Amino acid sequence: MKRNLLLLALSLALVLPSCKTSSVYTNVLVPAEINVPQHVQTVGVLNRSLPAKGEGWSNFLEGFLSGESIAADREGSYNVCKGLSFKVNTNPRFKAILMDGEDLRGTGTKEFPVPLAWDEVDRLCKKYKVDAIVSLETFDSDISLRKNSREVERTVDGETRIVTEFLADLHIRVSAGWRIYDNVTKKIIDQNVFYDEKAWGGVGPNPDAALRDLPSKRSAINDAGYFSGEMMGVRISPNWVRVSRYYYTKGDDRFKRAKAYVKVNNWNGAVKIWSDVAKSPDPKAAGRACHNMALAAEMEGDLNIALEWAERAYSSFGIKKERTYINELNLRKLEAERLKEQLPDN
Repeated sequence: MKRNLLLLALSLALVLPSCKTSSVYTNVLVPAEINVPQHVQTVGVLNRSLPAKGEGWSNFLEGFLSGESIAADREGSYNVCKGLSFKVNTNPRFKAILMDGEDLRGTGTKEFPVPLAWDEVDRLCKKYKVDAIVSLETFDSDISLRKNSREVERTVDGETRIVTEFLADLHIRVSAGWRIYDNVTKKIIDQNVFYDEKAWGGVGPNPDAALRDLPSKRSAINDAGYFSGEMMGVRISPNWVRVSRYYYTKGDDRFKRAKAYVKVNNWNGAVKIWSDVAKSPDPKAAGRACHNMALAAEMEGDLNIALEWAERAYSSFGIKKERTYINELNLRKLEAERLKEQLPDN
């Protein structure tokens, strides 16, 4: 299974190293996991995961025996497609159109069906005016429910007592098999199965109350399916993620004035101060100012200048924590090259 891109992007967030720093947040565009050719501008989202007519009895029996809602996976698969369409349309790469009116069936199992014929792909692409089809070919959900209890302190009638608290955890693992049909080149760009997980926790004074604190299985499958679709949207489209960065606010009296500029997003005002501090005879203050200059350059989108300042903070002034930031900046440079391949020229 490929790494979850959203989790990789979130790893960019830096942990604040000390109370001598403050944090600032920014949005970073990270590349998609799957490269889709630039000529693909609009995609249709197709649900082809439902069983063919006459093959649904085994699914009905499985749902009946397991106590799950009979139509849960059917609804869940539609929510996968909705989640994908929503996520793609909030990102800067594609426009996505749901192919709601189509009734093209697959196996209804975890096995991939035979690929769509290209004349069928062409017909659908012309009908919906899209360049490619992202097709949900398989869908399945696995549900697990765990119950537990623990002893906790609670204040009851003004007295501290040890009481038993009951826990219930609902965990859903969604398996979604996808194909991407490029109608321009008549090629399948990607075929893969992805697994996404979502969990809920319930707490109560007795086991029944803990269970009531959980969503219904049907609702949980719908939510997990939608989340799985969003994750597929991240995999095929560059995605904005929010990351944190730190900057130094102590070590020189002038840092306090620079912080006031940062708070109002006036990076030029802060840079004028930090550039002076970077010339300070105090190596600690100068090194911290160099880090702050690197951050300002990153905020302005100049990763090369940011790296120059970060490397100076590390090599000239011995700011050991700067190695982590240098790695972050190098990763962003690699991602910027991938983004050039994925985003069409304006």
